[in-house]
Amino acid sequence: MDTIIAKRSRWETISNYLPKATGSVNWSDNLELATVLLPGVMLGRPGEYIPVQFGMEYQMSWAVQAQQVIFSAPLIVGIQLSNISKDMMEKNYQKTEQDVIASVNTVYASALILSENINIIDSNINNLAKVKEQTKAMYEVGVAQSTDVDQIELTILSLENAKRNLQRNIDLSYSMLRFQLGLDTNVVFQLTTPLSEMINEAEVQALLNTSFDVYQNIDYQLIEKQKEIAFLNLKKEKADALPTIAAVYTYSKAGQGNDMNELKWFPTSIFGLSLSIPILAGGQNGAQISKAKLQYQKAQVNLDMVTEQLKMQENQQKYTLSNAYDNYIAQKKNIELSKRIYDNIENRYLQGVSSSLDLTQANSNYLSAQNNYLAAILELLQAKYQLEKIYNNQK
Repeated sequence: MDTIIAKRSRWETISNYLPKATGSVNWSDNLELATVLLPGVMLGRPGEYIPVQFGMEYQMSWAVQAQQVIFSAPLIVGIQLSNISKDMMEKNYQKTEQDVIASVNTVYASALILSENINIIDSNINNLAKVKEQTKAMYEVGVAQSTDVDQIELTILSLENAKRNLQRNIDLSYSMLRFQLGLDTNVVFQLTTPLSEMINEAEVQALLNTSFDVYQNIDYQLIEKQKEIAFLNLKKEKADALPTIAAVYTYSKAGQGNDMNELKWFPTSIFGLSLSIPILAGGQNGAQISKAKLQYQKAQVNLDMVTEQLKMQENQQKYTLSNAYDNYIAQKKNIELSKRIYDNIENRYLQGVSSSLDLTQANSNYLSAQNNYLAAILELLQAKYQLEKIYNNQK
């Protein structure tokens, strides 16, 4: 919407430099003609003043006037300003689009990770349910104790409660996605991109090796546009001291007579040039120029500061992404190790060597490793999205 408004404003400014034409029509009925006193000597009656009426009863005229600005420095700068304003609105739209993409990507990834968490819990529940049945059988033959069955049952109940909480979080994530995508609350959709396809280690390495071109950053481009606007405002203040030249052409016809049907018409045609020169403004123009110079200098300082801030931000985001990637690799190895430990303790438990407490603890450690792995994935994706945003390279 703001971009459309900026385009309309631009054309509004340009229209001030386009030709303009106006038309007018006048009609009058002289109910009483104007009377003047003429010296009688003019009519052979010296010493007297004779009343005489001039004019016709009916008068009618029409005219067309065209005007074209030939040179106006403030108008020229105004058109340049409107172009920059339009560009700024487009950049602002692009920045908003970037923010929405990053937010949608993050919520999308969060929803996938929550779904994966539920799958992991379901797998744990199914596995523990089998172990519980085996433990019951062992209890019936006197190999296991009733507390072993209860311990496993307690773990299953805890996992089922965690699953319900995760499902509520998934519903919330879907609601957030609907809102960000502008969908109705009743729209049903599915996330078709699997979590595995969102993790591309080659892309991460490429990002970490990317050289930062600050000129491609949207924030930099916006501040640069502000500097251009400040410069044009300075030009505009200087332009206010320059003359304005315009051309005017008028064509008209006037008719008069005592009978509306028999008016006598006489044309008039005029062409002219107008020159408007500012002479004295009481020092106002000089003060405005000085103020505009300071604002331009301030805009340059802001641009330099933003440039340094963006470079620092890029370094920080690279550091964050590098740490997130290392953590992702470490958690990936941890989950494999935790799975081997759990499988080993489960086998030993079924052989009667390990206790149910050892089994539930190993299961808890394995589940924790899985959660840490998924959290590392989300951390990695978020860091990746933020760095892509800085590089203006979102997908």
